[in-house]
Amino acid sequence: MHKIALAAALLGFAAAPAFASTMHHEIKVELAAQNNSGETGYALIKPMGKGIEVIVHLKGGPKGVAQPDHIHPGTCANLNPVPKYPLENVVDGKSVTKLPNVSMDDLFKEPMAINVHESAQDLKKYVACGDIKK
Repeated sequence: MHKIALAAALLGFAAAPAFASTMHHEIKVELAAQNNSGETGYALIKPMGKGIEVIVHLKGGPKGVAQPDHIHPGTCANLNPVPKYPLENVVDGKSVTKLPNVSMDDLFKEPMAINVHESAQDLKKYVACGDIKK
């Protein structure tokens, strides 16, 4: 019996780190400037019930201009231009988006990145981007 209890304890201990993954903790995504925009910042992605909340903080952007941002498949270096999840526009450096049907796990099924566009009129010009990593 003693060997079985020891083996179970060892297995239990070895399995514990799987539960300590970032899947249920807030993650921070650094947003780097693109196309000489001078816009940098970060996004916080927090679990919220069965969904997530994405808070984007951006410095160096134009005042009062709504800048569309999305979660796209791919990486900043190789971005799929078709967004996977729309986020609220960044206005005066901030946006807060609740995605009730998107889990933290969904964000790691494939490479994803948060991408900010210059404006609704110029969606093709990217001003900031950050790869979502565990």
